[in-house]
Amino acid sequence: MLMAGFLSGATGFGFSLVSTPLLLAGGFSLPFVVAMNLSLGLLTRISVAVHLRAHLTPRRVWLLTLGSLPGLVLGTVALTRLDPAFIRRAAGLVVILAAIGLARGGAPIPSRTGAPLLAGVAAGFLGATTSLNGVPPALLMTRERAAPMSFLADLAFFFILSNGMTLVLLHNRGAVELASLFPTGALWLPTALLGNFLGVRLARRLPERIFRAVALSVIAVSGFIALIGA
Repeated sequence: MLMAGFLSGATGFGFSLVSTPLLLAGGFSLPFVVAMNLSLGLLTRISVAVHLRAHLTPRRVWLLTLGSLPGLVLGTVALTRLDPAFIRRAAGLVVILAAIGLARGGAPIPSRTGAPLLAGVAAGFLGATTSLNGVPPALLMTRERAAPMSFLADLAFFFILSNGMTLVLLHNRGAVELASLFPTGALWLPTALLGNFLGVRLARRLPERIFRAVALSVIAVSGFIALIGA
């Protein structure tokens, strides 16, 4: 939880990248791990959203959240009709290629209404199928050359809204293990918050070029884990 909180604090996303393989290796069930990631990811983002609210881009956050709604539905349908392993491999490959393409540089793209909506759809779909719902927004903001603090603020507000909606959806389907919220989640929350605090402090000190390189590295590793974990 300390490592997961630190990574998500420093880059704005990647909480599940650290926690998922370790919790699964520790013998916890997948429904438990998913609910834990969503709930702790949401709670650790609240403090970031409050402290960095002055850097928020409300239009981008609302468009991302709006797009994630059909993405969640599409992801749920895909899981019932397609081979989940195929979906994870395809998603992981796309994420890796996108990270490589962005790492090669290029002029920043202007912010358009369609881009956050499409990124939101992809985020909802990946969130339902691979738990990588932070990758598409991170790719979008990296391509737009968003300032690090704006990057962190927008992702924090997006995770609060998106993770909350996903938890409600899973709860309505009876797919949330309550033990992942209490007492286990409550016991692990202080450690995750500490890691998140330290990560945000580091992010404030990182030059923009290094911050972007770290974010792209985390994106690429996320895609690689989705690829080999299928």
